[in-house]
Amino acid sequence: MKFKVKVRKLIENGKPLKATCSVTMDDQFTIHGVKVITTEKHTFIAMPSESYTDADGNEKFRDVCHPITSELRQEMEDAVLAAYNEKVVEESLKAIENA
Repeated sequence: MKFKVKVRKLIENGKPLKATCSVTMDDQFTIHGVKVITTEKHTFIAMPSESYTDADGNEKFRDVCHPITSELRQEMEDAVLAAYNEKVVEESLKAIENA
């Protein structure tokens, strides 16, 4: 599957959420709101989600859409993280040029 990733927003506020992206698959289907999250252990993507309240009154989240196979999830994650890293480098170079 072919992925096109557009990094919509880089986020630098000291929190785990680092970016939001749009992912287009095979020029036929687009997912907006894919998030790049960094923890102490690793960086990963999170799919768009919605919140709901369970029977016990706890707020829960569920993905609106997601890859079915682990192989497809890995391909998508690789594409998103590559685009994210490229955007971070691009923005760093801009900052150096403007300094």
